Amino acid sequence: MAEEFDICIVGAGIAGASLACYLGKHGKRVAVIEKSMVERDVIIGELLQPGGVDVLQEMGLEECLNGFDAQPVEGYALFMQGEHFTIRYPNHKAGRGFRNGKFLQALRKEMLAQPTVTVIEGTVESLTEIDGIINGVKYKTKTSDSSQTISAKLTVVSDGMFSLFREQLSANEKKVTSYFMGLLLKSCELPYKNYGHVVVAEPSPCLMYPINATETRMLIDFPWSEAPRKSPELIAYLENTIAPQLPSSMLPSFWEAVNEGKFKVMPNHHIPAKPVYKPGAVLLGDSLNMRHPLTGGGMTVALTDAKNLGARLIAIQNFADTKQVGELVKQFYATRHNQTATINILADALYGVMRNEDLKRACYDYLKRGGHYAHEPISILSAVSRDVNLLLSHFFSVAGYGIKNLIRTKSITVGLLRSRAMLRDAVNIVAPLVLNEKPSWKWKYPIKAGQIVFR
Repeated sequence: MAEEFDICIVGAGIAGASLACYLGKHGKRVAVIEKSMVERDVIIGELLQPGGVDVLQEMGLEECLNGFDAQPVEGYALFMQGEHFTIRYPNHKAGRGFRNGKFLQALRKEMLAQPTVTVIEGTVESLTEIDGIINGVKYKTKTSDSSQTISAKLTVVSDGMFSLFREQLSANEKKVTSYFMGLLLKSCELPYKNYGHVVVAEPSPCLMYPINATETRMLIDFPWSEAPRKSPELIAYLENTIAPQLPSSMLPSFWEAVNEGKFKVMPNHHIPAKPVYKPGAVLLGDSLNMRHPLTGGGMTVALTDAKNLGARLIAIQNFADTKQVGELVKQFYATRHNQTATINILADALYGVMRNEDLKRACYDYLKRGGHYAHEPISILSAVSRDVNLLLSHFFSVAGYGIKNLIRTKSITVGLLRSRAMLRDAVNIVAPLVLNEKPSWKWKYPIKAGQIVFR
């Protein structure tokens, strides 16, 4: 293809497709290369938090939530050892539950409608460069065995969690923290209509939320070193460990799904954003940054990054000004944490809390108090608020509340020992997550001091 583009986007997932739409609406010449435009069937990326809905609206893409039976999600219901309560999202906002493939196809349809966006179905083989500057890609289409090239002033690498080019453009290491097994529950009677449901289960949590009028997604976390496989042992685990902890109204649909046996398993990755700037390229989406999907924050981060990067690129009048392009990419890398840090920290910190007996109990009891003890944390989880100070204040308040309850309900010796252990675990859970997100001195030095004390 002889034409040179302003921007080439590798991958038309949520991040890549939304960025292409956003840039196309502002007349930028964009080439998008996607391996397959067929609707995909995945079990994650099916809950968009209210903060993500807001970003979609700011990008002028809110219509992409229509036409495929997306369900409003108005808050969360939490269940633990026979108890339960609900927390409503702030300001009567709502998220959306949907099949990921349906939403992505809506974004892609909007992308294809942009006259300045060219979409190619093919596989990118490599990034091309001249004198150390990336100037496009080499690729093959689905219908050709010969390689072709595309030239662009900026190449956006957004090829997902299994990115082929992440190592060239970042210094991070991918870590699998657990596995989600997904079930599709049909005609499921959730205790609370239009709410996400979290069972604070042993040994780790289960999530449920509506994805259309008749189907509910259930995600069961497996904190194992290997992915769960269909076997008599797995069925026994679901029967003896998971089922007894679920709300009774769900069980008929749960057993129908188990007996149907259509299990899907996905690894849950922890990938802090540690980009290494290379002229002519930028990382975006899961290629750049991933967190545990427990809080459903992944799409919100992807859309937030697409909007923030896109707004900078829209301002460029002449993409031949490589210095300006490079400076704007560096600005994006340097400032993105201002909008994404709370989502990243909360996701992995909350998963760590859910794996710790005393912290899990403390968190549940703290949120159950209601008022600002529940409403402020849910504003963070929903990405309506992105205030890191608010997040960390509540995180350590949870630990303090747990210490108070342990000392009150246990003997002095047991209470003090378990309190110290819980505070140590809380510091060790959150410290590396905070330090990954360029914290201010207000948190950086106390967090490091805590690491030294509880080493």
